[in-house]
Formats: sequence, C-alpha cells, structure tokens
Amino acid sequence: MSNPNTLNGRDSKSRIQQKHGDVSGSVLEVRNLQTHIHTPRGPVKAVDDVSFSLNAGEVLAVVGESGSGKSLMALSLLRLLPAAGRIVGGSVRVNGREILKLLPHELRKVRGNEISMIFQEPMTSLNPVLPIGRQISEALRLHQTMSGRTAMDKSVEMLRFWGM
Repeated sequence: MSNPNTLNGRDSKSRIQQKHGDVSGSVLEVRNLQTHIHTPRGPVKAVDDVSFSLNAGEVLAVVGESGSGKSLMALSLLRLLPAAGRIVGGSVRVNGREILKLLPHELRKVRGNEISMIFQEPMTSLNPVLPIGRQISEALRLHQTMSGRTAMDKSVEMLRFWGM
C-alpha cells in the first residue's frame, strides 16, 4: 500500500520541512463549518457541522455522493460561495489566521499564497494547449507581483521541487 504523504516516492512532509523549516501544527483547521444556500423556500443546509484539520504534508480526500456538499465545503474555505450562499457558523483557520473574519483585501493576500483550490471542472483547470510553466507563472505574477522571468523561474523551481 502506498503512503498518501508521498509523491513520486518522496516524502512530501520532509520536502516541506527542508524548504520551510518546522511545520508542526495545523496548516488548515476547520471547526463546525456551516454553509447555507438561501432559496425562495428557505435556507438549505449545504454544509452542516464539518470539522477537520490538516498538518503540512498531509492529504485529505473528501468523498461523497453528488450533491452532498463537497464542492460547497471547499468553496466555503476560500469564501468563494455563489451569491445565495452564506457561511452561518464555524471557523476556518489557515496557518492560525481566521479566514472567515478577514476583510476582502486581506483575504485576497491569503488566496493563492496560503490556500488555493484546484477546481474539478475541466474548463477551469489547467489548459492542455498552454505550457504548464506559463500557467503556474501567471498565478505567481498575479498573487506575488513577480516579473514574468522571475515567475517562470519560480515555476520551474516548484515543478522540480515536486519531482515533475
């Protein structure tokens, strides 16, 4: 049986420790998260009392039936809900910082830098006709205000770090 904390046979937690030092404690902690979708017939409990925590290098698989709230739970973590969606309770902490209380400009600094989501829809994922380095460097330019050359160099460094 393979270890879920490995990528290409290498331990991801030890790679993160090499790169970022001590990684003890939770990098993501979700407690009693509740998200409702407001409809003309009243609120629908889309996410009801979800709790979990992740340490650096750990992997979490969220599984469930279609319509069970998996995607809305993930969107709640980033506060990317549809207009009718509301987080009505709970806590989401990223590296010890409460995400649900951040102002929009503070949240923009966290998204893409400390927490991100890879969407499951094919039209919002990586574009197969564009080089992956270009796509990663675009995100770096947007979120870390890097020049094009610096962002591309960082993209290559990240891909090598993960053995790709």
